[in-house]
Amino acid sequence: MTSNYTFIDFDGVILDSEERLLKRKYDLGLHNHKNENEFYAYFEYTNLHPEEWEYILKEAKSINNSVEIIKELEKLKERIAILTKIHTLQEMKIKTEVLRDNLKILCPVIFVPPGVKKYQVIIPNQQLLIDNSRKNIKKWIENGGKGLIFDPTIESDTNEKVRSLEFLLKR
Repeated sequence: MTSNYTFIDFDGVILDSEERLLKRKYDLGLHNHKNENEFYAYFEYTNLHPEEWEYILKEAKSINNSVEIIKELEKLKERIAILTKIHTLQEMKIKTEVLRDNLKILCPVIFVPPGVKKYQVIIPNQQLLIDNSRKNIKKWIENGGKGLIFDPTIESDTNEKVRSLEFLLKR
């Protein structure tokens, strides 16, 4: 067991919610996933239609057994926490319901509000972040942390990428 925390991203690492969000956004005619203004427009839409978060989050599936592995890590009393970006308060509410009520995950959850970076909320200080965003990992490492990119499509883990959280059970 380590004394530092391991921080695990939610969307695209624990659940396939990021993929579901991009599909819903695309279905609304917002096709450019690199355009921040399209994301702002989509998040404004979710404020008017909070049921979007129900679909995106409550129907999302575990990626490579992430939910089961987190539950096992909790049983082992590992120091893990979920570090997740939110875009609306409704998203935060539904993520909390999904984690606590549906998935029965009890580890700490730290929400990162819009316009704030993960490394600003949690000081990296040699702690590990597992995230599917290269940009988040790059900034985390630049600010003194350790980071691994989560990519469920790779064949096997490397020093920089992991396909599953399973390696956390073997530390």
